[in-house]
Amino acid sequence: MAGKFHPLRRLRRLWQSLYGRAAGAAERFSQQTDEVIEQAEPIDFSSPSIPYYQTLANRISFVRVILYMVLLVFVVTTVISNSSLITYSNLYYLVKDIGAASLTAQSEAEHLSYPLSPTSSDFALFRGGLVVAGGSEVTAISGSGKQTMSQNVSYAAPAVRSSDKFYLTFGRGENSFAVYNSFVRVYSEDTEYPIFDACVGNNGYFAVVTRSRDYASEVLLYNDRMEKIANYHLGSYVTDVALNKDGDVLAITSVTSEEGRWLSKIHLVRIEKRITSETVEISGSFASMCGFISSDRAAVVMDDRLLILRPDGTINAEISFGDDEATLCAVSDGRAAILQQGDSHLSEQILTVYDRNGKQVYRLTVNADSSVNPLEGATAMTFGGNVLFIRTRNSVWRIAANGSTATFAEVGRDATDILAYDGDSLLVCFPAYARRMSAEDFTTP
Repeated sequence: MAGKFHPLRRLRRLWQSLYGRAAGAAERFSQQTDEVIEQAEPIDFSSPSIPYYQTLANRISFVRVILYMVLLVFVVTTVISNSSLITYSNLYYLVKDIGAASLTAQSEAEHLSYPLSPTSSDFALFRGGLVVAGGSEVTAISGSGKQTMSQNVSYAAPAVRSSDKFYLTFGRGENSFAVYNSFVRVYSEDTEYPIFDACVGNNGYFAVVTRSRDYASEVLLYNDRMEKIANYHLGSYVTDVALNKDGDVLAITSVTSEEGRWLSKIHLVRIEKRITSETVEISGSFASMCGFISSDRAAVVMDDRLLILRPDGTINAEISFGDDEATLCAVSDGRAAILQQGDSHLSEQILTVYDRNGKQVYRLTVNADSSVNPLEGATAMTFGGNVLFIRTRNSVWRIAANGSTATFAEVGRDATDILAYDGDSLLVCFPAYARRMSAEDFTTP
């Protein structure tokens, strides 16, 4: 019986043959060069044809042909191996995405305009621009102010999560989510139960928090091809979820009640060839927020402490808040900030910034009766690099990386969010537009 034809096997044999011939040609080329270097007689450059260089040119031409053939085999092999991904839609998306990405190199606009939402909007930075999830429309805007995408939606409580590759929108407590690139929706899904949270990694992996019939929480994990690769059923209620910047570690915090005491669980999922997970339980504390302070360290903010953990569940640092209640927190790549209300002096506020190892970088203590109080009425905090921005009732404060100086800028009471590109560039979001601010816009009080 005749054997089956295996194109990949034939291509592999052809590849090995061509590689062997190319390697042999390169070796002969090296030997020929050594012979010329070692020859005793000088070359007559006045001759119209020098035998050595003629032979050398022929050999180089042969090697060039071999390399072209190797390139052709590589292209054919790649096309055959990924034929299912080569579609008109994917090629169209690729060309469009390259065009949209090129907008990030254009000049930055001072104001980014977007439609006014009938409900409160949610905002996220994306590829040097801004994504706005409103109640009736999702809008993507480049850094130059050009609208690159608009999609009609219907969200009562819109939310958006972004990374370098995709952004994901959903309605809190609603039953659908969608994934977008710079210009188009690439995936959407309806879920049986409401969605409460989500996160996206820079590699395109994402996780969605919902629940199931038998469990209080369910976390659905997808790869960059929008394929569901795992789901986690939890008997406790998920409070936060985060992916590290590489998208290969997922952190989940959840809480439940046990004998009248809070029981917090921190689940660390390592996404490799084989997905593994570790769970850390903390009794008597409420885990409210998690994020990654570096690619290999998760920071978990609880009501009475800050934990920094490695992906294997090892606690790298544990910082107690003592009797001071934590009211705001922010976690970035390299730092974590905790704002606390003083217990002994209710008018006292304490801001502490830690590095990736849990070591204190600086600590500011401010009383409400101080003439200058950058912490009074704080409603949001975010990092731009190592610089911390704090939004208060009608202003934004900028605190230097070492905590030595605090400058501010008036923005008005209708500001809804702040998003920092870095320590020198900040977007202040309003209901219908975002205003770009730089370090020069902040002054000393």
